[in-house]
Amino acid sequence: MSFRSSPKCAVAATALALAACVIVPQRQHALVSLAPGSLTERSAVCGDPAAITAIDAGDEGPTALDPAMLRLASWNLHKQWDSGWQEELSQLAGRSDVLLLQEAGVTPELRDALGRAGFNWLMASSFAFAGTEYGVMIASRARPTYFCTGRAIEPLLGIPKSFLVARFRVAGRNAAIEIATAHTLNFMLELGPYEAQLDALGEVLAAHAGPIVLAGDFNTWSEAREHALAVLAARLALEPAVFPADTRSRFLGRPVDWAYARGADVLDAAAPVVTASDHNPLIVTLRIR
Repeated sequence: MSFRSSPKCAVAATALALAACVIVPQRQHALVSLAPGSLTERSAVCGDPAAITAIDAGDEGPTALDPAMLRLASWNLHKQWDSGWQEELSQLAGRSDVLLLQEAGVTPELRDALGRAGFNWLMASSFAFAGTEYGVMIASRARPTYFCTGRAIEPLLGIPKSFLVARFRVAGRNAAIEIATAHTLNFMLELGPYEAQLDALGEVLAAHAGPIVLAGDFNTWSEAREHALAVLAARLALEPAVFPADTRSRFLGRPVDWAYARGADVLDAAAPVVTASDHNPLIVTLRIR
């Protein structure tokens, strides 16, 4: 949600108005595009053995990530409401191997932008608004081999926030890497549901023994929320990326976007200031150990 210039009451009012118009599916599903022009819907709920989560890598596109240099960008798109997002996304895509997007809407414009950049993508759908599905997305040049989704419901609004976990082969390595993105619960003061969403994500990632990358919009606008995220990171042995010039977007003086890694060295991290969203993107370059 918008944090840059709107008072908290205005943010809440906008969210309440949106909540009255959205469609929330009874069961979360994923949208999958692994070839130009393709789009399929799958059930892929983390922890559900009946979910279809494995992906045939197929013959199109790279099948593994380069361990020497993995370029990632994490960005909350603010539902593509701000002018200039297409140009900014195209620039990010041009210098990235993986894009982690929050508040992404599967519009023709977004699909075209990712297709032109040569990206496959997965999205954990949270809700539909005005005929467009929104959620968190992982777009990549290499094709993932596995993915699963999770969600939690905002107590006040009834709108879900989601996470998405995808597994990728690493060139020349036996161990795969899991890459996850999350958009966490926001509009509440109580900590319990927020911690429960982090715990659910942590349970999925804890089952993976190899390298992990986690990045997204964690809505850490209080000391208690930031501590809860730090507890999750410690549990998974994740190290936060350090931004030398820390221009990450803030609310109540605290950064809300984070990037973490395990089994990888951070070679570079930046958060360039943009006007094409209410969040500045995180750009992180890693070397997988």
